[in-house]
Amino acid sequence: MKIILVHGGWQGGWAWDDVAAALEEKGHETFHPTMLGHEKDDDRAGVTISKIADDLIARIKDQGWTEFAIVGHSGGGPLAQLVADAMPDAVKNITFVDAWVLHDGECINDVLPAELVGGLTAMASASPDDTVPMTRELWGRAFMQDANAESLDRLAQRLIPCPMGWLDQPIRLNSFWAKKHPSAYVFLKEDMAMPAEVYRNMASRLENPKTAESPGSHQAMMTRPRELADAIDSVL
Repeated sequence: MKIILVHGGWQGGWAWDDVAAALEEKGHETFHPTMLGHEKDDDRAGVTISKIADDLIARIKDQGWTEFAIVGHSGGGPLAQLVADAMPDAVKNITFVDAWVLHDGECINDVLPAELVGGLTAMASASPDDTVPMTRELWGRAFMQDANAESLDRLAQRLIPCPMGWLDQPIRLNSFWAKKHPSAYVFLKEDMAMPAEVYRNMASRLENPKTAESPGSHQAMMTRPRELADAIDSVL
């Protein structure tokens, strides 16, 4: 099966490298691009979730893929929804990995705790390009607590400030919920980014999704990639 892997904020398509390799060993074909605004030298001013989605859709079409599954992690969940909304006949399965599942007119900030949104907004307002920075300390404590110090040091050099427009722009879904794509939700057992019930609530928005659990932190694609690939493969 052809599988598109969509990363979340502060990182790039490289976050999926090891999961993609494991899926390809199982006979799948993968595409895991870096989202608009998430290369080191990208201009991030004015980047919004709709612009990121439009760029991703164009790149998928350039691939020539007419049927595929799509997997969204974290903030990549709404991007996967936007792809499915724009290409409803092409998307055969949509899987969320501890990801946000949004209704039409919602933004990611709408499903985050108000205190967190306030902090993110303040950091973006203080930046020159309306982006939210990420520190090694916060990444290691909340997103990747199962990584060793060497891995965190190496990864910290690759983290990219996240455009606030990924978080605060409402998404527009014309047909996603009516289409009722086959869906799935993968829960990461040691995810400390949010309480487990937050992800359970996101999954409950889907109609009869397949579910699976996989060990690892919020960034299990880098700390437990083979197990996550197994979980994704099991729900396709």
